[in-house]
Amino acid sequence: MKTLWLIAAVLLLSACATKQYPQASAVTDEEAVTLNCQALEEEIVKTRHIQQEIDQTSSFDFLTVLGFMGDLGIGNGLARHNASEKAKSRLSELQALRDVKCLTTTDSKPQAKGLFHSS
Repeated sequence: MKTLWLIAAVLLLSACATKQYPQASAVTDEEAVTLNCQALEEEIVKTRHIQQEIDQTSSFDFLTVLGFMGDLGIGNGLARHNASEKAKSRLSELQALRDVKCLTTTDSKPQAKGLFHSS
């Protein structure tokens, strides 16, 4: 009877062993309007840091073992995938916003020179 309770307790604890991955939110409309070029660069750096934290969190540890015992690691795999996708999406949104907002005249000068260069 004690063995049964022990097995039940281990299974119950292992089901709660999903790792907590850092989450990145989507770029809001307010952020898109208010962030300047420097702030965009800072947000890009923060988002890359979140991606590194996700990789570090996914390293093998005790929670990995418990999660595998509970659901064959599916919960941790899904949590990591969702966190990675959100971070990747935010990063691409920030980079696209940076490309639109932070295009300077010096960036376009080489292109203009190439257009008007006589051959």
